Amino acid sequence: MNFKKIILLLIVLFTLAGCVNLKSLSYDDIINTLSNPCKDANIYEKGYQYYMPKGLSLVDKGSNYAIISSDQITYYLYVDLIGYINEKTISKTFSDNPLYNKNIDYDGKKGYVEIKLKENDKYLIEIMYNYAKIEVMVDDALINKALVNSISILNSMKYNDAVIENLYNNDKLTYTEEIFDYFNQEVEDNSDTEVDTNISSEVVDTDFFE
Repeated sequence: MNFKKIILLLIVLFTLAGCVNLKSLSYDDIINTLSNPCKDANIYEKGYQYYMPKGLSLVDKGSNYAIISSDQITYYLYVDLIGYINEKTISKTFSDNPLYNKNIDYDGKKGYVEIKLKENDKYLIEIMYNYAKIEVMVDDALINKALVNSISILNSMKYNDAVIENLYNNDKLTYTEEIFDYFNQEVEDNSDTEVDTNISSEVVDTDFFE
């Protein structure tokens, strides 16, 4: 590991421990941490697993999606199991004049990130990596925090090929990315959104810092 990677890793570790001001990091600094070792999974689903950072909690979930929330931010996670098993090419047409966009390619895992002003001074972050995508809407002051948590989740995503292939061959995989169209349409009332209060995913706290 070269000197720059060591420094970047230390920055991220201290950031996650709350010892570094997130505002001091650039978007590139945060995205580039995908090249660093990821944390062990603490959420396990059929065919995949991932790490959910401390301070976040599951609000709702399905076979290939999860709504994850903190006191300030809600993350909409979609896992493209069909795309994974078929090795679908990941591509993105970026919007005009985004705040930030970048194609991602680390260790053969591809994706992209785009940050754009949506409405009411809110920024839409769309980040896809290794066949999993997170969308989140935040104020400008929370962009870095949302990016750090999103990267931590996506970088930790691991798949079980045998389980996914079995689900695929038995037509038990569904395509549900459309549930995350919240940010692309006007939603007048979210009170009817169904929330699963019996979340069964096993959660194990593996944070480095207590």
